[in-house]
Amino acid sequence: MLLLTTPDYPPKWGGLTTHTLNVEKVLRALGVDYELFHWKSVGEIATFPTKKLQNFKQVLNIHSGFHMHMPATHPRVINFVNGAEILFYSPNMMKRLIKRALRRHSLRRVESAHKNIFISDFTFRTLQAQGLRADYSRDIVFPMCVETSHQVLCRKDFQQDPLRFICVARDVPHKNFRGVIDLCEEVQRRSGRKVELITVTDKVFTSPTITIHSHVNPDNNERDRLLKSAHFNLLLSLDHSHRGFFEGFGQIVQEAGCLGTPSIVLNTGGLPESVHHGETGWVISDTSPESVGQLWSNLSKNTYERVSSVCFEHTVTSHGLENWKRLFGTIL
Repeated sequence: MLLLTTPDYPPKWGGLTTHTLNVEKVLRALGVDYELFHWKSVGEIATFPTKKLQNFKQVLNIHSGFHMHMPATHPRVINFVNGAEILFYSPNMMKRLIKRALRRHSLRRVESAHKNIFISDFTFRTLQAQGLRADYSRDIVFPMCVETSHQVLCRKDFQQDPLRFICVARDVPHKNFRGVIDLCEEVQRRSGRKVELITVTDKVFTSPTITIHSHVNPDNNERDRLLKSAHFNLLLSLDHSHRGFFEGFGQIVQEAGCLGTPSIVLNTGGLPESVHHGETGWVISDTSPESVGQLWSNLSKNTYERVSSVCFEHTVTSHGLENWKRLFGTIL
């Protein structure tokens, strides 16, 4: 029996929830019996019964925070290492002091794992900078995988207006909605075409020039419909490591890719590993008029159609759940 732990699960939605649901699909496909533990605080981790913990053959953590704070050691812990948890930061000063005090203990716990699965080389290097002693027999860099059974190359006419962009992100500072709107406005100014932006937050964004459509908290089916309708997915996350936030990989890039919608991302965190510039999407340094202008000058109908097709094929081949099945088949 395997213990699967996660901090996020329905009805709370987000990247870690989707990650957990996808891992569950893989475990069921492999015939692995598991018990799910949905933790909501460090206190719930610390009070997990030690005797019960030892009854599990393996512990698979969607978020490595469980291993950092679990009440006892275990010989076969497998961690996914995503991003923010490895910065030992909290906006709450008391929590921040506690995380810093426990930093060495947390790092040694991660080093005691049977396997650590880093979702990008950036997260691996970042934790090494925090003090992790790397072990290449234990530490694996394995990019994020997503459900691709609904795969469909939804072809969009690049020359047909309106030109649609979508940003599937929460309204938090590092997701950079100001940059998203700036990019869309600059594309409309340079192209002379009508540009629309689709958002999924409950905040109403406005612009004096472009049209913004808000679809509040869509379910996965509605989200996929919106992704299919867009020419480009935008993930322009800023590096806010000093505040405890960066983009570890960018799961939505793959969720858009298996529908044939390529992404434009910033050159921060693990995003340059998620998007292969000029092949599966585009990586830009910032959203200044100069950077957006250079991006737009290199786009054409043929370029867009080629990147859209390559993005689709690459996502289905390299980021489908079959890849996790092969990985889990060797380490579980």
